[in-house]
Amino acid sequence: MPKSPEQFSEENPKKAELQSKPEIIYTEKSGEVKELKQESLEEREQEIEKLKEEIEKISDVKQLTEIKPESVENREEKIKEYQERYLPNYLRKEGKSIISKVITYLWTRGEKFEKEGEQNIPEKGPFLVICNHFGGGEPESLLRTFKNIDLHFGVAKGIWWDQGGIVKWFLKKLGTIPVEESLSNLTEAEKEVALEKQGGRGKMVFRKIIDKEKEGKLAMNIEFTRQSVALLSRGDAVGIMPEGLWLDPQGPLMSREKAEMKKGYGGIELVASQYKKLTGEELPIIPTAFIEDRKTGKKKVVVGKPLLLSENDSETNDTDWCMSHVAKMLPEEQRGYYKELVEEK
Repeated sequence: MPKSPEQFSEENPKKAELQSKPEIIYTEKSGEVKELKQESLEEREQEIEKLKEEIEKISDVKQLTEIKPESVENREEKIKEYQERYLPNYLRKEGKSIISKVITYLWTRGEKFEKEGEQNIPEKGPFLVICNHFGGGEPESLLRTFKNIDLHFGVAKGIWWDQGGIVKWFLKKLGTIPVEESLSNLTEAEKEVALEKQGGRGKMVFRKIIDKEKEGKLAMNIEFTRQSVALLSRGDAVGIMPEGLWLDPQGPLMSREKAEMKKGYGGIELVASQYKKLTGEELPIIPTAFIEDRKTGKKKVVVGKPLLLSENDSETNDTDWCMSHVAKMLPEEQRGYYKELVEEK
């Protein structure tokens, strides 16, 4: 039976002494005497264990990257279950109905604008469209720009969706998704200033948001995220305007927001991460700028190259990183909050 190191040293102390002594070698070329330290049995065993652990890690990674046929089937089933669970009835049918197409056409047909960067539009979804929001006809123009894709916009819940009646019916036919509004990017003083600039319904909604946020309740938008991910997982597109509510409305009937970008609210990261968790794929994000010359009335939609959040190697958070790509396509005087970030690039 093999003897342990302890037995070896006790029974033959001379061998044990030799075992612990360094080995002396002479190199002919340099004439140097080198001392080689022999490893103990315990050190060698530790090295072997480390190698075994590394081999096991490599094996685990290989198993994760190998997608078996049944894994694909399971994923498809998981996506289908997700859609069944989170899509409301009005969004379950793929593609727009004839009524929806007619409504979309009638609503957008009068919108005249130039287009730039159409080559950057993917042939099919899924992807997320993000755009600035100054109130000059962005949704209409984007629906026409992305006309070959089933595009679903996020719509302010308190301002529009909760009005009910014909307004809600119209928004459903357009395939929009309600988004709970937030003012959390503002100080309490800034919220009150923004409140005073609102009219009728706007004042009521802003007051509710301000009071709720004073109690520490923030808009989570879990349902919006789930519905967006469900739509994206079947190949549709979702459009959002991360700047949120208008804070400084200009013009008659508050038909325009001040043409200057505000800090975007987070949410892009959440939708993208949940989509990846469900499908195992990264979500392309299309930065889009809506430009309007309010003196001449000329409008233009500029579509940027698709982004992936994994490409963000800066210290900037993902939402600001994406919004800075939108700002870069706008005139300098309209970049607002993102002006310095664009200049840094």
